[in-house]
Amino acid sequence: MSLKNHLSTDLDLSDKDTQKKARDAYDKGDYIGAYNLYLSIYQNENNPRGLQLSIALCLLKMNKRRQARLFAFKELLDYPDNETATKLIIDQSSKVVGKTIYRRFDNSVRPEKFPDISLVLIVKNEEKDLPRCLESFKDIVKEIVVVDTGSTDRTVEIAKSYGARVEFFEWTNDFAEARNVSLSFASCEWILRTDADEYIEEPEKAKLLHCVNSGVADIYLCPTVSKLKVGEQTVENVRLIKNHLGVVYHYPIHETVALSAAKLGLLQCLTNIKFLHSGYEFVEEGSSERKTERNISVCSQYLDKHPEDFYVRLVRGLLLLNTPRKADAISDLERGVKDIPDDASPVKYMGLAYIGLCQQYAFENREIDLINILLDAQVDFNVYSCMMQFIGQVYCFTRGDWKRANKIFEWTLKRYTTKLTFSDVLIAEKFNEVECSKLMAETCVLLKDYEKARKYYLQAKKLKKKISEQSENPNNEKHYEDVDSFSAEQLRILAKTPKENLQYFETYSNILRAASKSELTAQDYLDLANCQIQINNLKFAQVLIDASRLINPNMAMGNNLESLIALKQKDTQKGLEKAIEAFIQDPGNEKYQQNVETVASILKMSPVEALRKTGLEWITSGKVQNGIYTLMMYSKFQPDDQEIKSFLAKYLK
Repeated sequence: MSLKNHLSTDLDLSDKDTQKKARDAYDKGDYIGAYNLYLSIYQNENNPRGLQLSIALCLLKMNKRRQARLFAFKELLDYPDNETATKLIIDQSSKVVGKTIYRRFDNSVRPEKFPDISLVLIVKNEEKDLPRCLESFKDIVKEIVVVDTGSTDRTVEIAKSYGARVEFFEWTNDFAEARNVSLSFASCEWILRTDADEYIEEPEKAKLLHCVNSGVADIYLCPTVSKLKVGEQTVENVRLIKNHLGVVYHYPIHETVALSAAKLGLLQCLTNIKFLHSGYEFVEEGSSERKTERNISVCSQYLDKHPEDFYVRLVRGLLLLNTPRKADAISDLERGVKDIPDDASPVKYMGLAYIGLCQQYAFENREIDLINILLDAQVDFNVYSCMMQFIGQVYCFTRGDWKRANKIFEWTLKRYTTKLTFSDVLIAEKFNEVECSKLMAETCVLLKDYEKARKYYLQAKKLKKKISEQSENPNNEKHYEDVDSFSAEQLRILAKTPKENLQYFETYSNILRAASKSELTAQDYLDLANCQIQINNLKFAQVLIDASRLINPNMAMGNNLESLIALKQKDTQKGLEKAIEAFIQDPGNEKYQQNVETVASILKMSPVEALRKTGLEWITSGKVQNGIYTLMMYSKFQPDDQEIKSFLAKYLK
């Protein structure tokens, strides 16, 4: 790929000279030199068109493919129409992820021609669930292969009663090895992989048969719905594999064929054919903990022999997060992420590791680490909408960077897909196209692009309506979708009700919806900040307060909110000072007075003592005006304090 056709001319003279030197170095094959020269121009913000792509192309020549994908992606966030960057992303992603498509299969009438399918299971002591599983599949498969790993109940007997071929495998603490052994016994053209506690219902059987007959892919993934004690979760699992292509499973726990499929260049297809799983609905007390410890042991045994394996280390880290050993969990996750190779396929457990580290770094205020892990997640998951929405929300609500969040949401909505979800962590009710459209609209309001905001609010409404019409049990649309006829003032009045009921998420959305019809006011920013403080998005709240001051720097509420932020950050002294600043600006406000009293009590002082002490400290430190106002307020409560009276007389001459 040549650099000449996409380099920017939007540079000052010194940078243009650097750019020319970089291009010359690239043409001569000095990719490291070119990279360093381009990097010297790179500023992270408002980079000229083509610069980040040029860095990506140098990295590609240096065989640093993950970093190359990152800079190509960053180029597309800033310049979505850059065709060269698009081609680079597509080419590199297909090499890493393999080729994946999505197809719906909706024909619920069985086809006349049945494909040859081998149903394959690995089992141990499954006499309770196995009959339901085999009963659900027996009429659509040609053979059943059951590999038993040491059952002591009636599992083998039940399998044989269904005409299954039963083979035996001595358990080695390695699910991939057991799976691969089971695949070797399948004789049909297609292999259908399931577990004993999974099954399929009648309408889905016909879809599955039509899916296999379609011939559009070599591997098919299907959503698996697990019933939980409360609610349900959905994950995508490989279900159908074309036999005799050399597909194998890797890793001893949470085994996957993703590496094999990508290496063989096989086409994978994500479908809508639903499998059901009952393994999480009824569990004995302590069984989940025992299973977690077993899986941790499997990972540890494998890592003793393969300490460099990033995937199993990530899996062990995620398992450890569900135990008291949080420090060990974070250590595993951090090392696993650090060791991800350039050609690693972005599988679910990598995504879960990114989510876990993002949450941990945000909690610990590890700003640099949070930025870096967000960039890593974008490298690997920029084509997965659910993850990208999560990343956008972290940028917006945790970092207060609604400009970057807006770019992430826009990228996501242009290519929204349900491929690879994380519904056990990122629940579908909150991470979907409707919610992403709403978030896009809200960030447009914050960027004061009100016309664009209204466009995305309308898009969210249309999507919600379409989903509601397709649903068998349509729910009422949320009120923000029903208020297009409301004025901005009516919407602001509507926003007050949920705030009074402590529904801060709803209040936040209502305020932005109102502002989309007029414009953001200083009071809007402060009301938004208050909502974010209540739900502990403190950095975002501070950015909103700062934005309010650009419109009106003299609103007491800003100082009072900063007092609340300081208290949540355990900075009680700052909390007191900000509370007093708000109080002296608006002494008639009972809330501000109560806040001074609350903070003073934390410091084991009376509010009057707090006014005296703070006023004197401010004058001493150079904040004379605030100090005088504070002491004047103190004197109203303690008019007989002669020391302060003479002190004020000196300054007020």
